Amino acid sequence: MTKRKRISICILMKLLAASSARLSAVLPITLLVVLLSFSPYTVMQAVERDSLYTFQFVPKQGMLYISYKKNSVELERLLLLIRQHRKDILTGNIPVFISGFCQSAPIDKKNRNLVRERSNRVKAEMILRSGLREDCFRTTNSTSASEEASDVVFVRITLPEDKTTSDTQMIGEEILRSALKDNTAGNKDCNPKEELYTSEVTLYETNPSSADCHSERSEESPLSASANVSDSRVPSSFRGWTLGLNVGIPFFWGDMLSMSADKTYIGISAGLQIDYRFSDFLGANLSADYAQGKTGARSYARDYQLSPSGMTIYSDGTAVSQPYKELYSKISVVNVGLGLDIYFNRFLGTHALYNRFQTVLTPTVYGQFFKADIYDKVNDTRFSDGTTRPRTLSIGLGGAVSFRYRIASAWGLQLKNNLLWMTDNKFDGITTPYGHTRHNILWLPQFGVLWTLK
Repeated sequence: MTKRKRISICILMKLLAASSARLSAVLPITLLVVLLSFSPYTVMQAVERDSLYTFQFVPKQGMLYISYKKNSVELERLLLLIRQHRKDILTGNIPVFISGFCQSAPIDKKNRNLVRERSNRVKAEMILRSGLREDCFRTTNSTSASEEASDVVFVRITLPEDKTTSDTQMIGEEILRSALKDNTAGNKDCNPKEELYTSEVTLYETNPSSADCHSERSEESPLSASANVSDSRVPSSFRGWTLGLNVGIPFFWGDMLSMSADKTYIGISAGLQIDYRFSDFLGANLSADYAQGKTGARSYARDYQLSPSGMTIYSDGTAVSQPYKELYSKISVVNVGLGLDIYFNRFLGTHALYNRFQTVLTPTVYGQFFKADIYDKVNDTRFSDGTTRPRTLSIGLGGAVSFRYRIASAWGLQLKNNLLWMTDNKFDGITTPYGHTRHNILWLPQFGVLWTLK
């Protein structure tokens, strides 16, 4: 029963108890207030100002099925209200409260993961269908036991008080108080100090323990006015650690290159990566890769002569030198990289953060450990004497572009393209007498599997 209904009924009972002689004088006023209180417009305003929507989930599952139970009806009602007040919601005047509950999983950690995923699913529907943003929501998740709330996500939107309606109600109450005062002046049995009162109605309240309540915004909970939650603009589904295992094929460019004049040498690489995402836009990346491959002569350098010391000779050669075309370089490298993950989907809008496809740009600084020797193609024996082997440690600058696809809540696949410039001019075991080669490049395309820790 709404506040206006209770006021009207209380006033009507008081008037009936008043003098019957004066009742006819205030009866029209009473009827007017009652009609206003029960009018469709007033009822609609009362319902819309504090609306609760319930989305139910299949036990032990995090997917939101629109056709499940009454979810489609609730979603339609919710989207209708959002369309009516979308501008105020986007400006922050009307927050959208989200409360998730889950106890169906056998362990508490699984319940926390499920309730977090379910709340994000409901928010994603509002983001994708109505164009809301993440900062429109105030989220509280709970795994506390409750018979009234299990495997559900509540959405509550509380509209501000309509000033016109409030003023009308105050005028009606003032008129009736004046009428009652006139009545009681001639009736000693009536108590003039008796006051009108109403009681507050709460849609649904819960008081989960701090160990079971997981909040993502610092605002009033949609189900409890006294709930305290922590402040964060980033959903907990975005924050966290990700482990990756990658395999790939390295391609080297230097004095010799993998795509040589006579053939393309296919190498192999394997590596690990650890990511920590601390916002919806940025994260940190640590990677370690081992790569091994071969390089051969460029088309214009097939007849260049190479001595066992690794020095290039621009002449007909000596007794101990051999042309590039008869040699190849065998290279191995360990790359240790520290980078910054930039989640490109954030530039496309908040709704893109929930897409299964993600693009990540990672500028990186690498520490490199090379090992290289020159071999004779004919008998596959080592030709170089190791005089110009690569430095123990060198620096590489570059980064990676990763295309990721989420196949499950905690698992994903990625295509990762690494491209870096290498400062070690002798990474392939060859040097030149005139300056330094400026095109020492490593391209490392990889395929990987990702596991997100929650």
